[in-house]
Amino acid sequence: MKTRYIGLMILASLVTANAQQHPINISSETNGYWCEGAVNCTTLPFGTHTYNGVTFHIPGTATTNNFWAAAIAAKGGNAKVSVTIPVNVAGVKTVYTLMNTDWGSTAAGLLSVTFTGSGGATWTASLRGNINVRDYNNNVYTDAIDCGLPNGLGTTTTVAAFNNGKGQRLDMQIYELPASFAGKTLQSITITDGGAQGVQRSFLAALTVSTNAP
Repeated sequence: MKTRYIGLMILASLVTANAQQHPINISSETNGYWCEGAVNCTTLPFGTHTYNGVTFHIPGTATTNNFWAAAIAAKGGNAKVSVTIPVNVAGVKTVYTLMNTDWGSTAAGLLSVTFTGSGGATWTASLRGNINVRDYNNNVYTDAIDCGLPNGLGTTTTVAAFNNGKGQRLDMQIYELPASFAGKTLQSITITDGGAQGVQRSFLAALTVSTNAP
């Protein structure tokens, strides 16, 4: 009986943790699918997957849209582009994205993620190549990430998530929202990409928010 009781406690804990994660449906914002040009496209994921204990839903199928890509939004040009994703979840402490780039650059100011909450709460996190974002192909452009947990409120880091064993990957950014979001509703997230054709250009495959700290 004691062993069964401990097992039930562990199961209840896992159920509670999962209940505090909210994979966000980004299908309305997607504009491309893996086999429009990704290397080893048939090995790249879609559907529900868990990476580093975080559950994501990558939309689409093998032939329908899987992600939002800045390069596609810019129609192959060099314009700054953005996408705003509705969230509307109360009490969010941590946000997770599966995001990489088509190419790579270490220049500052090319990519930012803005979080908008109720009561005027706002925070913008800047992502930079070889620190917290890198291209999805290994050994091509940018290959480094800081690889750890955020070091406090209002910080972000990146860890590896998916790897197909053939040189392609997806990374998970971890954003710990600042104190100004406490008790607020996270209303939306906006990704702004100021890259250009051949210069970085991000893509977002999935987004999950959590009411737990990282």
